[in-house]
Order: sequence, then structure tokens, then C-alpha cells
Amino acid sequence: MRYIVVTCVSVVALMSAAYAEKAPASLGVLTCTLVKPGQDTAHKMTCGFKPAGSGAEEKYSGTIRESTHELPHGKIVLIWTVLGPAEGKMRAGLLAQQYVKDTSAPGQTMLVGEANSAIALQFETNNGAAAYEAITRMELQLTGTPA
Repeated sequence: MRYIVVTCVSVVALMSAAYAEKAPASLGVLTCTLVKPGQDTAHKMTCGFKPAGSGAEEKYSGTIRESTHELPHGKIVLIWTVLGPAEGKMRAGLLAQQYVKDTSAPGQTMLVGEANSAIALQFETNNGAAAYEAITRMELQLTGTPA
């Protein structure tokens, strides 16, 4: 009986460890400013990524490629928590890719990377909620890192 209990505890511990490794971790915060919606379907943003911990901040240019409806006018600040693999090593330009809206999780508004689907952007603020809900595709390009 003791052997069975020890075996069960070991299996549960291994399963918990495996799950914890696959659960996404917060890699940092991405803050983008949309100053004025563009005349066409592409809307330009300037973005800053502050990694969790002691990493250096990166600058990105962003473009909203598709939205379900017109974005609000005026200056809009959009904030996302960047999620990714906990064991992954941070590298410069990690966020540079296209993102698409994830519709598989009702009640959550996320954008998932097309080239690297392990990276996701989870919306964090209600300020500009109409813009969050509208964005269906956007792209980020690295523009600068500290020297």
C-alpha cells in the first residue's frame, strides 16, 4: 500500500511539473500609442516593451492591419501583458512578427503570434476597450534596443 501511495504522489508531482513548464509566463509589458487612425486600414503605433525582471526595454513600430470596425479617434494607449514560455530565453526582437486575434478563448481578448504562436499579447486595460475588441491583426517591427 505504501508503494502505491508513493507512486501516485510521484506521478502527480511529475504531471504538475510538466503542466507548469507549459503554462505561459508573463514576459513583460507592451505599451503602444495609436496617435491618429490612418486613412486606410493600416493604423500606425509606437510601442515600448519592458521585459519582466532586469531586461532592457525595446522599441517597436506597430501597424494595425485589420480591425472589425473603425478605431476611436484621438490618442489611444494600448497595454498588453506579453505571455510566452517560462523557460524561453529573451532575445532582442522577440515580439517582431504578425499577431492575430485568438477567438478560441471566449471572454479573453488576446493576439497570438503567427510565426511564433508561443508568444501572445493579452489585453490589460479598459481604456480604449473599443480598440482592443476591434483589432484582429497587427504587426510589430523592432526599431531599437539600448546600446
